[in-house]
Amino acid sequence: MSSGDGARNNPPEASGAAKAGSRKKIRPTYSCLNCHKRKVKCDRVKPCGACCLRGTPSECEYGTSKRDRHYIQQSALIENLLRSCENLKQQLAEARQLANLPAIKDEDGSLPSSQALYSIKESDNSVEDGDDSLDELDLSSKAADNQSLASPNTVALEEQRTRKETNALIEFYVERLVTDFSPPQVSGTIALREARSLRVFSPILCSAFEAASLTFAGRRDGNRSVEVAGHSRYLRVLRSLQHALYDPQQGKSTEVLVVVLLATIIEAFKQTSKDSLLKHQLGGLELLRTRTPYRHRHGIERSLYVDLRMYWVTAALVHRKPTFLAEKDWLTVPWPGDGPAKDILQRLLDVAVHIPGYLAQVDEFSALLKGGNKPPSELVNMQSAIWERATELQGLLQVWKNMYADTYPSGGPWEESPSEADPTDDFPKFRCRNPSTMQVIVGQNIMYPDLLLATSMTFYWALGLIISTTDPGLVSVLGLQERYQYACNICRSMKYYTQNIPGCLISRVMFILRTAFDNFADGMVEKESMAEIFTYIGRKFELPVFSNKCTSSSVKGEGKP
Repeated sequence: MSSGDGARNNPPEASGAAKAGSRKKIRPTYSCLNCHKRKVKCDRVKPCGACCLRGTPSECEYGTSKRDRHYIQQSALIENLLRSCENLKQQLAEARQLANLPAIKDEDGSLPSSQALYSIKESDNSVEDGDDSLDELDLSSKAADNQSLASPNTVALEEQRTRKETNALIEFYVERLVTDFSPPQVSGTIALREARSLRVFSPILCSAFEAASLTFAGRRDGNRSVEVAGHSRYLRVLRSLQHALYDPQQGKSTEVLVVVLLATIIEAFKQTSKDSLLKHQLGGLELLRTRTPYRHRHGIERSLYVDLRMYWVTAALVHRKPTFLAEKDWLTVPWPGDGPAKDILQRLLDVAVHIPGYLAQVDEFSALLKGGNKPPSELVNMQSAIWERATELQGLLQVWKNMYADTYPSGGPWEESPSEADPTDDFPKFRCRNPSTMQVIVGQNIMYPDLLLATSMTFYWALGLIISTTDPGLVSVLGLQERYQYACNICRSMKYYTQNIPGCLISRVMFILRTAFDNFADGMVEKESMAEIFTYIGRKFELPVFSNKCTSSSVKGEGKP
């Protein structure tokens, strides 16, 4: 055999050996264990989309280390982002037009805080943003202390047990959050309870529920580690929310609207900035507008609008701009003929939605009055129009009172008698003046047959105070004595409210209480008493927003009349 023949015969053998070696090569598993076992495509995030669709996000585990998964996930994300970048830029213009979104991101991917839809103050520098576990919780750290002394199998079992305990703890916190903000015994508070079932289909909603429940539990229990864990998740939720709002379809989804609702709950406890709570509320309003009323006729979508309508309306009042909530479709479509009829509070909100447009008229007139550029005749016409509008709105409020409050089936409010008063009650005494003698007295508390009437009447008095401005150059539809009585009535109703309101629904009176507070001048004994009431409510319900006197709910903010 020649050397050439040998050369021709050897390559096939070498090729066969190479193929055999390639078949024996072990490839690392980058997908989660469940997807690898089922042989389905995995997006390699935690929890992955496939596990979420199967309803088992807590069982999504990986065989690779967290560092390796991070690199794998980053490479896949970069590839997908590069492929869809141009398409997203085209969609961005439409998204900004629909929802007043911020300017496009810079090429390096950073988003200036001044352009962000929601801005936050990252006060907890110790929290690492990339960590998606609850390492801050004491429950997880205990297992980590013993890992160096245990065998690999023991460590794996211990980690699995710890994760199960952590997930069970989070579920317990979520249940507490839902129970406090959607009490089952109170009608019209089912939005959050229904939204909880959507978590398995939405990673951002799952993270938002965890962030809100951990923040809530950490504040209530005084557990700093739990609160820090909630803050870490909250930062990631806000970033995910910003990305979701750039998508014109995802930005209109029910899940995103629920995330905004959960963000307002978090801000009621955290108060990351003086206007962060209002920003979330106005963001929710804009999402509602883009969704149209026909998305809110049934199910959870209806609950998100109807059950929370009071919060949406108060946000519009604080914003002092004409609102889409006053349009006919928003006043009728979410109440189909075969659905429940409007109760006494919804009837009052039908009047309240027209007040933001009136406040915009007042602001425009005040600005022109200060500028001095308009002729007197035009200012007189504007003042007359404002007076007519105020009189019309006050008349609508009076019609509501005559038709619904004065004929309430369960009866009307009454003053608490000395025999009804509990001597051990620690609620602050509201000090006011006797209209006849002008001496300081302790006002009698107002009692109600139920919470629905209490909410409706206090909101009615607050709306009367807002309509009846006392600014120079404008005529007030209420006298000073009537305004004083309205504000005092709100304060005298707070003892009943705080003693009977379940969970954290005390947030319903944030706007109401702040409106009464703004009605009293600095130094008045009534305002000092109200400061004590704010402190009491904030301490009892662990809500810093009350301890800060509900500043974000003030209709008379900076630069406002």
